[in-house]
Amino acid sequence: MTIQMNKDLSIDELASSFSENGIVRISSFLQDESAAKIRGFLQQNVDYQNAFFVDGSNREASDKEISDLPFDTRQQLYRGIHQSAAKGVGFLYGKHQILDESPEYLKNTLSFLNTTKILELVSSITQNINLNYADGQATRYRSGDFLTRHTDNIPGETRQIAYVLGMTENWHPDWGGLLQFFQQNGEPTNSWSPEYNSLTLFDVKKIHSVTSIAPFTERNRYSITGWYRK
Repeated sequence: MTIQMNKDLSIDELASSFSENGIVRISSFLQDESAAKIRGFLQQNVDYQNAFFVDGSNREASDKEISDLPFDTRQQLYRGIHQSAAKGVGFLYGKHQILDESPEYLKNTLSFLNTTKILELVSSITQNINLNYADGQATRYRSGDFLTRHTDNIPGETRQIAYVLGMTENWHPDWGGLLQFFQQNGEPTNSWSPEYNSLTLFDVKKIHSVTSIAPFTERNRYSITGWYRK
């Protein structure tokens, strides 16, 4: 699979926007055929694990593992997830970490995001010369999924720039799933609705969340996310 980027990008304008806000979105990032293939694969061919935080720890489970739980146990699990989230710590969404054993399509996409051309593009836009590689995961947010407020700047990690390769078409803002940014005191600032075929970059020190997906949403929210690291 050959992934092609659109060539009509104004690097100076993108760099200026990032310098001012610490966030930037590149719309129509990929050529149409490349974007359509990635979108279709994320929707139909990825085995997602449900990632969640409960009882003070990060956990993962498949849909089947959760559905096989006795009803009361399953309800208790979700109560625990929501109780943690109500205190400001929590998440629930589908993920597939892109590793050597992942499908070739996902590995090819991550390899594209690690090409010299893309690394240089991200470095130019963010004015960060310390970027050496990107990791990545495919993500799926369904009704009720969410990610509470946090930063990606973890001590001991090498994360520099967070990215979201958006692969959800025709998303309505009322469905939730907004990439929401905040000031230190918790006041909301920028709010970014999912946009198909876009690459969003932001500084890992930015406080952000993914707002809960509404019960009346008509589709899932798909993306490839990760961090450019030094």
